[in-house]
Amino acid sequence: MNASTPIALPLALGAALGATFPQMQARAGIVLDEATSGDFSDDRLAPTAVTLEAGMNVIAGLSGLSPVPDMHDLDYVRFTVPVGHVLTRFLVQDAFVGGAFSFVGMQAGPEVTIPWTWSNVNSPLLGWSHFGSSDIGSDLLPMMARSPGSVGFTPPLGAGTYTLWIMELDISQVSSYRFGLEVAPIPGPAAAWLAAVLARRPRRRSV
Repeated sequence: MNASTPIALPLALGAALGATFPQMQARAGIVLDEATSGDFSDDRLAPTAVTLEAGMNVIAGLSGLSPVPDMHDLDYVRFTVPVGHVLTRFLVQDAFVGGAFSFVGMQAGPEVTIPWTWSNVNSPLLGWSHFGSSDIGSDLLPMMARSPGSVGFTPPLGAGTYTLWIMELDISQVSSYRFGLEVAPIPGPAAAWLAAVLARRPRRRSV
């Protein structure tokens, strides 16, 4: 299995890991910010790329009004969840949108295979969601998982490469977003087994 192939996690495993993740200490931080990195890619076949780390990975960008007249400022970001880790949450940390809401879609793999003008109900997207200022603090991952017409998935998302497609239809002004992608390591079964064995070992009496 290569790094670009998402790992599907059984429901039982996802539930078991869910009880462990809140205890993980956050690291990571801002991994992509248009204010310092420049405009994210407008090319769905060549997204801006980043590898996530354990902790809350912040991606902040702009959409809507484009420097090119009468064009949308599309953002395509490719991110990789490292082996031995899972994506547990996709938080809206901040959002200022032109209309009632903006759009974020996610496809498994290194690119988005459909154009932004796609109008078919069914799509190859793994999931998608609308978001706005009212969604600040919300986790979009469960909504993406069951979005109509998408492939769908069971959170958390396993290791692999995924591509985000972010856009705002209202191009009269600049819209902004700030997402927090939380990544957690999967507790190693070997380590858990060893800890259990050591706990059962009889203690040697002192002489």
